Amino acid sequence: MRRIEPAFPDLLPVTHRLGALPVGSERILDPVEMRLVLPFPVREPERGERTLPRRPVRLLVHASAARANGEYLAAILEGGSGAVVVLDSECRPTDLPAGSQLARVTALAPWLPDMWGGKRLPELGEWRACGASAGVLLGLAPVPRVHEAIWSVAESAAATGAEFLLAMPLCLPAEDRHRVYDRNAGEKGDGELEDLLFHTDLAALALDLEREATRAALRSGLREGLPGPATSMAGAELAAACNALLLWARRLDLLDGVGSAGWQLRRAARALLATGRAPAELLSEDNLRIVPGFDAWVEAFARALWSGQGEPFDAFLARWIEA
Repeated sequence: MRRIEPAFPDLLPVTHRLGALPVGSERILDPVEMRLVLPFPVREPERGERTLPRRPVRLLVHASAARANGEYLAAILEGGSGAVVVLDSECRPTDLPAGSQLARVTALAPWLPDMWGGKRLPELGEWRACGASAGVLLGLAPVPRVHEAIWSVAESAAATGAEFLLAMPLCLPAEDRHRVYDRNAGEKGDGELEDLLFHTDLAALALDLEREATRAALRSGLREGLPGPATSMAGAELAAACNALLLWARRLDLLDGVGSAGWQLRRAARALLATGRAPAELLSEDNLRIVPGFDAWVEAFARALWSGQGEPFDAFLARWIEA
């Protein structure tokens, strides 16, 4: 197990990765870097080297690594840690000897457009039936009629039993864009595809697609952002509440730039996570303000965000989803 630093820590709040990337001949999606990468050999620790973490951690593990390290993963979960299992290959809840600890598992099925190597979404309802959270990682990449693709995958995600949608922009170096163009443009070339891949402001497009994903999620009845993973020190409710604050910290930064109040939400989320106390408990006692960072504005935003309505959250949501 290795410590990692995700490219989008507000969207993927994990700190470690168990095992290596899946082995294969094709490029695969690495959710940590949000890039298509060629698998590379990584030395697996010997069985005697597999010490358990002293404190619960939030880790990411690919499906193949979860199957290969089942007993070790089960021991990590029993020790209080939580895991995000990336379903980039065949994996069912029964493949993991985690037993009752599946409540600390978040199953995440990656999706990419067909042009970028996307595959059909797996069935996610069985994960939820076993007590795990389950949803879709929506890899945002430029393709023709991309808005239609986002709405289509949101509907498909809901049909497979997903409960949430996590939209993350794909990092696209020129090498990958050239490879996709050469594979899809044909012998005579494709001017529209060339403009899309090489003459488009990719940062602006990524922002547009993140906002479109929100509209699609609302229409399909899916929650946004990663609801877990839960640990013995931070239960499911606390993890989901903190992750929601981190999600909106990123969105406030995207909306307001250097003048953003996102840092306030980020600071409050980390302080709340450190308390280990469920937000509902603090709210019922009217003690949310005792958590560092929860001033009057942050408390009002958090209350409205967690309940789904109210100011000042409604105003930022309207700005975020406006066409």
